[in-house]
Amino acid sequence: MNLKLFSKQHPILTYIIFTILWSFSIWSLLFIYIKPGGLLNSAPPISFLFVVLGGFGPTISGILTTWLAYGREGLRALWARICIVQVGRWWFALLVIPAVTALTPLLRWAAGYPLDPNAMLSLLGPGIALGLTAGLMEEIGWRGFLLPHLLKRHSPITATLLLGLIWGGLWHGYADYFGLGGRGLVSLLLIILLGPVLLTAWSFIITWVFERTRGSLLIAYFMHASLSSSALIFGQSYTTPEEEITWTAISTGLAILAALIIWLFVRRNDKSNLEAVF
Repeated sequence: MNLKLFSKQHPILTYIIFTILWSFSIWSLLFIYIKPGGLLNSAPPISFLFVVLGGFGPTISGILTTWLAYGREGLRALWARICIVQVGRWWFALLVIPAVTALTPLLRWAAGYPLDPNAMLSLLGPGIALGLTAGLMEEIGWRGFLLPHLLKRHSPITATLLLGLIWGGLWHGYADYFGLGGRGLVSLLLIILLGPVLLTAWSFIITWVFERTRGSLLIAYFMHASLSSSALIFGQSYTTPEEEITWTAISTGLAILAALIIWLFVRRNDKSNLEAVF
């Protein structure tokens, strides 16, 4: 089989296959060292090496598929979107996902649960480092390659749904299994809520900004970074599975609500203003 020809004819499928092969083959080595759900429970350091190496699957696949399908011209075009810095007021959109994520600890505090601002501040540095790393591992793939190709064939809604399900359901679902697995139905519910449901909601918010910044990959990178950073900084500890599922569902519901508000009201007004200008 001619790999370059196949990539040109089926770029989306090629990208997905490369991403899954790279990430899943490396992550599967984790079974040697930990049980499902054991990643955050005294896992050996080498486990996190495999997590990071496997996590680079989307970006590596995005670059590789771009080169196979479009050659150097494609790589130059990809780099040009990384260099789109002048996006004006849209840099403020980086605050949207952290603001929505921060609502969960505030709601828990209002419901009588303790709130520890010092603990959140102590996670600021690790959270930023995690976010910047996660964005580098993934965004050249998801928004650098996959989203533009999906938008060529589908409406923004359909393209974003497909991306969210591939990113959050297929790819992230397997990754989350190593941190959340081993608890039966509880694990399944948490993986679904934090994967395909939550990440699809966030995808709609990132697509909203992506559309209005000429496909700026730089701002998409920082939005992904803000997503991962805020998840760590504002993450909560739970005493029972019921409490964990309940508040995870509330947190996910807030993300869905934010995405709906943006797409039904804010995005519509933005689109009207853009059409009036152009």
